[in-house]
Amino acid sequence: MSKRRAAGLTGALALVIGLGTACADAGSAAGPKGTTPGANVEHATSQVQSHRTSSTAVKAPAAAIPGLDKLRGKTVGYIPITLKATYFQAQLEQLTEALTPLGVRVQACDAQAQPTVATQCLNQAVAAGSAGIITDSVPFALARNAYAAAVNANIPVVASDVSDALPPEWRGKVVETNNGQDVGGRLMADAIISDSKGSANVLFANTTSTSTTQKSSDAVQDEFAKYCQGCKVTTVAWDATAVQKIPTAVSVALNADPSIGYVFASYDQPAGPLVIQGMQLSGRNRSLKLVGYGADVSAMQRISTGAQLADVAADPALVAWNNADRLLRMTAGQQPPGDDGYTTPRRVFDSTNIRTVNGSSVDAFKNGSWFTDGSFRKTYQELWGVPAA
Repeated sequence: MSKRRAAGLTGALALVIGLGTACADAGSAAGPKGTTPGANVEHATSQVQSHRTSSTAVKAPAAAIPGLDKLRGKTVGYIPITLKATYFQAQLEQLTEALTPLGVRVQACDAQAQPTVATQCLNQAVAAGSAGIITDSVPFALARNAYAAAVNANIPVVASDVSDALPPEWRGKVVETNNGQDVGGRLMADAIISDSKGSANVLFANTTSTSTTQKSSDAVQDEFAKYCQGCKVTTVAWDATAVQKIPTAVSVALNADPSIGYVFASYDQPAGPLVIQGMQLSGRNRSLKLVGYGADVSAMQRISTGAQLADVAADPALVAWNNADRLLRMTAGQQPPGDDGYTTPRRVFDSTNIRTVNGSSVDAFKNGSWFTDGSFRKTYQELWGVPAA
């Protein structure tokens, strides 16, 4: 998505998914053994509450990395699925901030959510003799041959927000991380469960174009099934190759079921504004509660005015520095820790905490000040041997 944010949006991969609807009555699913509806609502509420505040504790993922001086003058390729999204712009800025003191230049190439462009970007990074490559929400199927070319050239690759099956011959040369998108999905379901006291009728505008977005989608559905036996979830599936159909599909679904009271737009970009158009087309937008995923600045502004219930996002700054650390370890011949070895702050924003951040500031989102005190920068610089300023 803001993630979203367009993190994980790679609809150019597949045939257009029909923008139809599918219903899943969470009331038909049994909750965790021994729980009650009240306990389930309490669970959801506690999850939201525990993610409302910013974080300061960022652990070092592993020991210091020796010998990074050899990277001075080298280039690292950064290839996001689309640079139109604020989240990926933030990633680029933070990667540049992280790697510049090491004498490493970051060369960005916008994949534009297109297989041919993604392939060109990866091939260019390989041809340029890059010291490493970080892709962002670019699944293997979008540019498999180009990924293989990087592997064959012995260029380490960090595939961020990717949860694809890793070919055996790529092990040790390509590292995946999904940055906890499934956690974010569960939190938005929890926000709805908590607000509705366990009796929500939800329209879920969702994409499953990639393995990572599928994982997030599954987590959302699982959270409703486990902790909201009184909920009903109707899904409107969307694909990045047919986003123009979202408003009509949302409007049709809302008119087909006047009892829907909540709309979950996954992700803030590009789906959020189009979902809102659909709500407006239905004529029911004033009576609906909207939640989103990605903490896009426009979503934060809607929360400030009461036009949106909640939104969730991971810290783009720390995600970028985490990915830089992964890549640096790979260039040093180390295998970086798994996702659990890195801290990925995630916050739920709603009326209770929106005033604690400057929700209208793009810079505040990009530099991560919504999420941490920024002390992780010093932690990483010490691990990387960056001289103190």
